[in-house]
Amino acid sequence: MTARFAILALALAIVSPADTLRMRDGSTVTGSFLGATSDDIRFLVNDEVQHFARVNVAEIVFSPVSGSSSDAQIERPPADRAPVDKAPAERGPDYANAPFLRGANGYIPLEKEYATASRGGGMMGMGAPVYRIQGPSRSPVRVRQADRIVFVVRFDSNGDPRQFQLVRLESRMGYRQTQSTMGGTPAALPLTVTKVGDSVYELTPARALYPGEYAVTPINSSDSYCFGVDY
Repeated sequence: MTARFAILALALAIVSPADTLRMRDGSTVTGSFLGATSDDIRFLVNDEVQHFARVNVAEIVFSPVSGSSSDAQIERPPADRAPVDKAPAERGPDYANAPFLRGANGYIPLEKEYATASRGGGMMGMGAPVYRIQGPSRSPVRVRQADRIVFVVRFDSNGDPRQFQLVRLESRMGYRQTQSTMGGTPAALPLTVTKVGDSVYELTPARALYPGEYAVTPINSSDSYCFGVDY
């Protein structure tokens, strides 16, 4: 009996058609569709179950049933196997040229502050230049360290998303400031830029952010869009 089941499983593996995931970045994944939820798609790839975020999938292409003729009626996949609708290009926030935090129900405005150049301390107050934000040492806009942090910005003209940089802020009594560097330019954390619509871009931290205070700021600008990360 064991041998018969093994032969049957091998035969099914040989004749089973392959399904295809078409990703929004243009890549494809070939395997067997296992099921889906509103957020997750399960796919069997090389005998391994893999999970794909539904927002990253453009569509699922199901292979035709082997041996079916053009006149045969092919049964539609179950509801949870229906191809993913191609979402329209993202329109982005109503307010242009400023980064917003992507939330579960829309875009969350960041705390906008104005930074002024100052000195980071040192002997006789001649430390390296820093940019300082006066006021509370914590931003009212908070995310958790485990959250997926994504910023969205829409330009009303030909803007360059690479003008934005992500910097960490040090909390002091009555102000926040960039970390001092010898060159005077705040050390920027890497961002991944993805175009998601007409003049709309996602900015995603390339690595996890430690708990603390941060700001997204345009290069050569004193505008600071602040937020904080909690445990």
